[in-house]
Amino acid sequence: MSRQGARLTAALLVLAALAAAGAARAERQLVEGVAAVVGDQIILESEVDEELYLYQARSGVRLEPEEAQQARDRILQEMVDEMLLVAKARRDSIALEPGELDAEIGRRIDDLRARQGSDEAFQAALAREGLTEADLRRIYRDDVERRLLGQKVVDRDVRPRADVTWAEVGAYYEEHTAEVAAVPERYEVGGVLIRPTVSEGAKRAAHARIEEIRGRLAQGELFENLAREYSDDPSAAEGGDLGTFERGTMVPEFEDAAFALNEGETSGIVTTRFGFHLIQAVEKGEDSMHARHILLRLAPGPEDDARAAALAESVRQRAAAGEDFAALASRYSADTRSAQQGGVLGWFAREELVPEFLSAIEALAPGEVGAVLPGDGGYYVLKVLAHEDARTASLDEVRSRLRDFLVERRTEEEYQRLIDRLSGEIYVDVRSQAAPAP
Repeated sequence: MSRQGARLTAALLVLAALAAAGAARAERQLVEGVAAVVGDQIILESEVDEELYLYQARSGVRLEPEEAQQARDRILQEMVDEMLLVAKARRDSIALEPGELDAEIGRRIDDLRARQGSDEAFQAALAREGLTEADLRRIYRDDVERRLLGQKVVDRDVRPRADVTWAEVGAYYEEHTAEVAAVPERYEVGGVLIRPTVSEGAKRAAHARIEEIRGRLAQGELFENLAREYSDDPSAAEGGDLGTFERGTMVPEFEDAAFALNEGETSGIVTTRFGFHLIQAVEKGEDSMHARHILLRLAPGPEDDARAAALAESVRQRAAAGEDFAALASRYSADTRSAQQGGVLGWFAREELVPEFLSAIEALAPGEVGAVLPGDGGYYVLKVLAHEDARTASLDEVRSRLRDFLVERRTEEEYQRLIDRLSGEIYVDVRSQAAPAP
């Protein structure tokens, strides 16, 4: 079962934070602290907190206090920089084209709508936050306008100064050849992954056990006691209690069965990729569920492992005898992505390979198939498709990539020069000191 992630999807989190931002902005200016002053504009502490909240929601991580402080400092600095750009735009009478602001707001709303999957789901998400689409457009307006104006300043005052000539690219190549043109020794590798699978007999035995448990529940035994005795999930110690989870946090089969229950009901046998489940609804909300479950995992046993090893050896022998490797990978490999590519795993430098794989691969000549290698995912049959010695790439090989790197670096330098200059011309007072409690 997937671990419970963020409580809401990133799109809903955006809506929720935007709703909170718009609902009390005017009142907050009277009662909350000011994080920074840029010219005649202020940045509220709460506005910085909202951006930090959205950053964590989109990344799906919960930052430790020190990391949160660092992220908040960076976010505040970016907001100050943006305000400086907007102040310059207004000072220089830079304006948006007619319809440009509405078009960009529409594009962002369409993106939110697409992430919700349908207009109906999007409208429902807005309704849960007490918003209409018109409200959302108003909430977006100031933020989008600032960003568009800032981008116009960057396009006018930074990008023209960041251009790099081909002569400069060549000169940089000559001065830094060892850094930018070193191509390490590498191997193109093909692979077939044979993963142990649970036998039908083991599946039938597990299903019989969960049927027996289900029968004992029907006779009145407590769900929590049976979970502690039989469940293979870590939640067994808590009587199978999973706590409260939102829609979208569990695998679909489990979630569909759980949300179909009424409070106090127990499901029939639910099959997921983890095994067989029995689910009991403890408490049900509109978009949340507090549930318990009993899980009997379907894990390969020694016989399944031996069967996979034997199949891998058979595939190895057939490949070594000259049978088409791509066809073997397509038929047998459990790595579906590489199987669709004829078993091609790609090019790997020596340092990118784990020691066991490197030892096997470097002993092979191109076209040779190695011995079966056991690994975390199963058994691997590897073939070296090609090999290249370490070398120095020519200027033609790296020219475009090197120019992109130099343009990006110069853009960052010119941008920082502009911000430094504006900081000396426009009043800036950064007052914020601390990140909010997580």
